[in-house]
Amino acid sequence: MATSIFFHHSLFETLIIDIKYPLKNEEIAVCNLITCYLSESENNYYLAGKPVMGKAYGTSKGSLFGWTGKILSVDLSSRKTCTLSTEEYNGRFLGGIGIGEKIYWDESASGFSAFDPANPLILMTGPLTATQAPSAPRLSVCGKSPCIYPEGFSHASLGGIFPAELKKAGFDGIVIKGKADSPVYLNIENEKVEIRDAGHLWGLTNSITRELIRKETGEKTSILSIGPGGENLSRISIIFTDLAGAASMGFGSVMGSKNLKAISVNGTNSVPVADEERVAMIRKRLRIMRGEGYYDIREVPITMPGTEVVKKVHCHGCPQGCSRSLQKRASGVEGIRKCQTGMFYSLWDKRLHDSPTDASFMAATIGNDYSLCVMETVFLLLWLDKCLERGILTEKDIELPVSQMGSIEFYEALVKKISYREGFGNVLAEGVLRASEIVGKESREITRGFLTQTGRAVAYSPKLFIQSALIYATEPRPFITELHEIMEPLVKWAHWHTQKEEKSYVSTEVLRKIGKRFWGSEKSVDFSTYEGKALASMMIQNRQYAKESLILCDFAWPVYDDASTDDHVGDPSLESQLLTAVTGKEINEEELNRTGERIFNLGRAIHLKEGRKGREDDFLPEFFFVEREERVADGFGLRNPGLFLPASGNEVISRKGKAVNKDEFEKIKNEYYELRGWDLETGLLKKDSLKRLNLIEIIEPLKDKAL
Repeated sequence: MATSIFFHHSLFETLIIDIKYPLKNEEIAVCNLITCYLSESENNYYLAGKPVMGKAYGTSKGSLFGWTGKILSVDLSSRKTCTLSTEEYNGRFLGGIGIGEKIYWDESASGFSAFDPANPLILMTGPLTATQAPSAPRLSVCGKSPCIYPEGFSHASLGGIFPAELKKAGFDGIVIKGKADSPVYLNIENEKVEIRDAGHLWGLTNSITRELIRKETGEKTSILSIGPGGENLSRISIIFTDLAGAASMGFGSVMGSKNLKAISVNGTNSVPVADEERVAMIRKRLRIMRGEGYYDIREVPITMPGTEVVKKVHCHGCPQGCSRSLQKRASGVEGIRKCQTGMFYSLWDKRLHDSPTDASFMAATIGNDYSLCVMETVFLLLWLDKCLERGILTEKDIELPVSQMGSIEFYEALVKKISYREGFGNVLAEGVLRASEIVGKESREITRGFLTQTGRAVAYSPKLFIQSALIYATEPRPFITELHEIMEPLVKWAHWHTQKEEKSYVSTEVLRKIGKRFWGSEKSVDFSTYEGKALASMMIQNRQYAKESLILCDFAWPVYDDASTDDHVGDPSLESQLLTAVTGKEINEEELNRTGERIFNLGRAIHLKEGRKGREDDFLPEFFFVEREERVADGFGLRNPGLFLPASGNEVISRKGKAVNKDEFEKIKNEYYELRGWDLETGLLKKDSLKRLNLIEIIEPLKDKAL
């Protein structure tokens, strides 16, 4: 006989303790302890000095809504598998990045390098994956990144079909440790797990690998795989998946370091949902909110001249689609492209050929096949260009025909050199910052201006968007989702302001209301002042960490604006409404954002534990403080070359040529630390704040990093 006891408090999660009869002495003691602590302190739940982990998603009958309840754990060294209980994590950390961080924290006590077999490669879905929740097709990839500088915990995400297939196959995620003694691939079919030989696949490109695996496992198999770049531990290698999706941050080389060529999945199960009717109502409301005929940057395919959009390509369960599309050149070559992948090589292509050719379009296909990150390759090309121009490197050094830079032949030769670590490709495979250290001379100076101190790209710059400054300073890992939250409403405002393209209803008045609802104040969208930017930055980070744990697509969420209402302000509570409908556990917007705050602070703790120094490392590169007119070629600058932004009243200002004010930056950093509950002088975490966030168990391991 069994039952479940529920405890709930608004500041924490519902706690579910499964009790089987007859009770053992220690179980009676547990019940007594819980009763005692709940009656004496409503804000803290402890067992044996540790916080009780909320098993928040379930029913009294023991079934789970939104989850399979199992995380697959694979030890490649011993070739053994087992399962972890999702319920041990999801109460406090939801899923996605949240659970990924917690598992990484638990595994990282002894420390390890990115290519150490002990480095866990963590793949996590979220509670909304493979349900009827719209635009929830993502997978979070977590672990120590060999790409970030220096090596440290990071995360990436990918979409497509694989995340839903994994969940339908019976697992909420996969934790991979160890290293196989020979190449293998993991095959999963409805909870049946096999570690198969991959000797015949090693050395092959992604396209051939995927074709051969499907012959062995079925045509409908969804696959994560790596090409030669991952096998040979190029730090800029990706994990490739269906619909030309990819996870960056060098995680392809982490797979390669484990001799893991691929993961193939077939799933036919369904994921139970608590209230399907409520989910359907939210989907319907979203369709009404989006309206018709209004410009949305997130839905427009990005193409170059001479390229036709054949059709949009939707990830699993996405009703709207995004810029991901099947595109075709006049020559007949075609492929799936999204964002910059269809044209990232065009700068060099146009320089060689005067106008873009098929080389710009096909470069992404070649890079994907060998598992090299598009953006990291762009950084290398920019850096190589300048090094050659200044005489730091010569054609003889790089062993490539410089006069042909911009041709498809040059790009393919470059990709192969990096992927196989041949000649100078062995240096380039380290990524730009590490390559510049090896080359020396003035080559490191070249990276300053387009890369941050940790090797991240400069996009949606703090020079333009003031609230970006704190995000750049406090996030050593990629933070594009947070920058998108700032940029996307402002692009719609820019369309309203310029009236040059499709109509937009996001006027200055509407934008101020959006700022107040989503970012805490109308001042958050007044770009003549630093006031309101610290609170906005914190709210954006909390919301995005919650979103990346659900895990929802960045091209659909949050819903900032509403075409159907008079005030046109969107609804940031929709995510919590969806979570409630799917899981059956009532959670409001405030509670969901608090969970995001908890997850963000756990990430901060991981970085402190791995050597980050708090305030000392929360700085901006010096070039952000230098006034200089620059061409802004991101999604905002291309649509608003004057870089106009709203100020106070009816005033509109241009941020063109502007810089971050160093004194004002330090002031908003102080304000941000106070809002976070961090130590003002050091930027370290405070024990009281960690207790408030129900992160008591990380205090002792942090030692002097928690004050």
